[in-house]
Amino acid sequence: MTLRIGDKGPQVMHLQSALKALGIGLPKYGIDGIFGSETQAAVKQAQQQLGLPTSGIADGVLLNRLGISQQSLQVPTKGALPKPALLVLGTIAIIGIGIAIKRTKRD
Repeated sequence: MTLRIGDKGPQVMHLQSALKALGIGLPKYGIDGIFGSETQAAVKQAQQQLGLPTSGIADGVLLNRLGISQQSLQVPTKGALPKPALLVLGTIAIIGIGIAIKRTKRD
């Protein structure tokens, strides 16, 4: 998988997290899941730091050097959500129920 300007989603968030772990800042937008100019600059910085050509495109070589496996970037196209997604959705549902209960008790 290759990530570049315009890409969005959890794969980009994974890349951004790895860049931050390497010590490369994303001060304006942080880990937002959007591969924009800030992420591109961070990718170039990582490539330079790791002795790779500075294309600004997160290719398989860079991802591997950042410790990101191609498998971890695959998003299921059909079927059940991965367990972390279910956990987040379950947490959101519980929070939502808690808010609804508190509102009901105040009324």
